[in-house]
Amino acid sequence: MDINTCLATTDSVRNLAMYSHLVPALATLVLGTFAFTKTQDRLKGFAFFTFVLIFAAWLVGDFIVWVSNSYQLVATFWAPLDYFEIAFFLSLLFFVFITFFPNKPRWGMCLLILAAVVVPFALTVMGNSLLEFNQPQCEMLENAFLTQYKLICQGVILALILVMSVWSFLRAKVTEERIRAVLVGVSIVLFMGIFAGSEYLSSVTYVYEINLYALFTLPIFVLILTIAITSYGTFRLGDTAVKALFYVFLTLAGSQFFSVTNLTDFLISAMSFGTILIMGIMLFISNEREIKIRHEVERLAHELEQTNTRQETLIHFIGHEVKGFLTKDEGAFAALVDGDFGKLEDGMKPFVESALAQSRDGVRSVTDILTAANQKKGTISYAKESFDLKQLAMDAIEKAKSMAGEKGLTLSFSADEAGAPYTISGDKAKISDNVLRNIIENSIHYTPSGSIAVSLKKENGKIVFAVKDTGVGITEEDKKLLFTEGGHGKESQKINVHSTGYGLYIAKNIVEAHGGTIRAESEGAGKGSTFVVELPAQ
Repeated sequence: MDINTCLATTDSVRNLAMYSHLVPALATLVLGTFAFTKTQDRLKGFAFFTFVLIFAAWLVGDFIVWVSNSYQLVATFWAPLDYFEIAFFLSLLFFVFITFFPNKPRWGMCLLILAAVVVPFALTVMGNSLLEFNQPQCEMLENAFLTQYKLICQGVILALILVMSVWSFLRAKVTEERIRAVLVGVSIVLFMGIFAGSEYLSSVTYVYEINLYALFTLPIFVLILTIAITSYGTFRLGDTAVKALFYVFLTLAGSQFFSVTNLTDFLISAMSFGTILIMGIMLFISNEREIKIRHEVERLAHELEQTNTRQETLIHFIGHEVKGFLTKDEGAFAALVDGDFGKLEDGMKPFVESALAQSRDGVRSVTDILTAANQKKGTISYAKESFDLKQLAMDAIEKAKSMAGEKGLTLSFSADEAGAPYTISGDKAKISDNVLRNIIENSIHYTPSGSIAVSLKKENGKIVFAVKDTGVGITEEDKKLLFTEGGHGKESQKINVHSTGYGLYIAKNIVEAHGGTIRAESEGAGKGSTFVVELPAQ
């Protein structure tokens, strides 16, 4: 009786051959289809899907070679394997090229691929890819020239992909793009290395199971490539690791079918495999939804950042323009008050003085808004010098006396002589105008009647500047808004219509930039308030 050598030589590994070919082929086709339908770059998706189709076709052809008992069928499907192998390596090269160099002309790469594929295609079509059939071993003797040509192509392609990967990594300016370049490059190099390396080891050791086991790992690298081209501009290693782990578990669950001996074992294995498959599909869908949401959030955040930038630019432009006009008005009114254009009539002088005061208030309001915007952008610079805070406080009080006098308020100052000298290091102008003077004038604005007491003392290596008034007080709700950007108390603008809400915000930033703290204390509405600034003594 004749022995079928194809059955005899492969019977012991046919289950392994079936599982190592069909599962990767199915997994690769699913991933390729997913990538083709989800990627935003249609050309990249098409190139990747082309590679997947050719690779899956090779897996199916090689599977038939492993499991068929027909000599003619084995010879038929063995003939184009080398051509398909070269073809999917070249399709990977094209995929890498358009991934890393999307804006480069593609005709040169297309001509290179076309030239490389002509030789194996011609040999295969003319029937010269194989020499003869070795029936005792159920194998074909391959064309030595085509085998060498295949090895050279694989080596050149591998070298080109390595060069493109390194080049893309070096020129990438964003960390995520560098990660993407590394993973795409490493995945393809490992894919090619494992595939070609296992083939070579199998051929020299005659342990062909090496090649079968190696096929199990290849969809993991296809999975990584799929995630890399469908990640919507973002890329997280965690996403890739979880999905790769799913494939590993699916493979392990499927391996249980090798040990099935009865219906019960089959049902248990099928349930395990089905459960993992369903959970994996749910994981992919959920992760895809999360990636879309993350991409949308990042897009909205980018648009918001651009809007804020445009808004800040507009504020600066309008602010400088308005400040320029107000400064000119201020200069003109000041010249009139000082008599530069002659003595004013008695009826005109109060009007001009009022206009001058309002112009100065306008300039200060616009300056506050511009200062707050600069602080937010981090473009504020601070001068550093040593100065006496006591003298600065006395100067600020002197400037505020007329303002307090107009409202009939008592403005007093006291300094603990035991704490002298009150020397600090910092920006003298900003501490004077934006901190001391701002707090004192705020107290005057929000004190309808009564007194304002300014004090200075030294405590635990810090200089404590405090302004206590008998004014409208501060509610617990308003305290939360006091030092925020544009923050207003509930009734504050009814009392001080010129308030911008930026004064205390600016003061807080300046004090903190000097290593100090600022706070407000009040027992509630109508019970006055105390503002306390602590700065490190020199």
